[in-house]
Amino acid sequence: MFRTARETLRNSLSRIRNRQFLDATMAATALVAMADGEVNFSELSALDAVLETVQDLQIYDPHIAVDIYRDFADAIAENPDTGRRDAMAAIGKIDRDHEAAELVIRVAVAISKADGDLSPLEARAISDICSTLGVPRPAEA
Repeated sequence: MFRTARETLRNSLSRIRNRQFLDATMAATALVAMADGEVNFSELSALDAVLETVQDLQIYDPHIAVDIYRDFADAIAENPDTGRRDAMAAIGKIDRDHEAAELVIRVAVAISKADGDLSPLEARAISDICSTLGVPRPAEA
């Protein structure tokens, strides 16, 4: 019984501690996916793969992560300037965690390449994310 309670508490603390990472990741994926004005099926499939494989995101119900993503994507679609600003603010909250920042960038690159084509608008979104996080733009982006 104590082991179960301890594990539940540990998972709860991990969720709280990693919530900014979840928000930043979903904001970055929404920014990249919405960069060309539309989200395609391959980008959504790549998002599903990210949620299944990134260990720091596996502690969350994938439906919650997708809801956060949709909130950012919908906000960008409704009012691009405000939506992008809000997404960048969420991303900026992890700028002091270099490891998390690099992972967010890798996820953003994966989403951008999901359809086989890195558009100039997607590349610009990745550059903006890198600038916000204070990390160099990866060569593959």
